[in-house]
Amino acid sequence: MGEDGPAIDWEGVIREMIMRATETAPTEPGVYKMPCGECVVDFFITAEGEERWLVAGDERSYTRETVAIARHGDHPWERLYTLADAARELARLAAANGGDIDRVLEELVEAIDDREVARVARERGGMSTEALEDVAARFDVDLDEL
Repeated sequence: MGEDGPAIDWEGVIREMIMRATETAPTEPGVYKMPCGECVVDFFITAEGEERWLVAGDERSYTRETVAIARHGDHPWERLYTLADAARELARLAAANGGDIDRVLEELVEAIDDREVARVARERGGMSTEALEDVAARFDVDLDEL
C-alpha cells in the first residue's frame, strides 16, 4: 500500500474492460457498425470454426478480443444489411406476391420515391423560399417538378 492509498490493479481493470467489451460483441455473423460509431466490421466464422473480424479499411484480421480492445466506444453494436440479405428479402417478398418480382420492385421504387419526395418537402419547409430558389437555380432544378 502506498502513501496515496491502495495500489490500483491496472492489469485487472484492463482485463475487466476487455471482458465487458467482448461480452457485448455480436454472436451472429454479419456486417456491423461498431461501438466507435464509425467503423464497419464483417464478422464471420472460418471453415476451421474460428471467428474473424475484418474492419473496412484495415488489412488486419481481428479476433473478438482484439476488436474489443481496439474498436470500443459509446455506441451500441448495430447490425447492417448486406446485398445477400436484401436479395433474400426480395425473394421472400416475391414469393409472398405470387412470384411477381417485377411488381415487388415497382412497389419498392414507388415507396423510395414517396419517401424522397417527403424528405424534400420537409427540408423545403425549413428553408427560406429565397435561399431555396437560389440553390435550385444554381443547380438547374425546377422546384415545381419536385
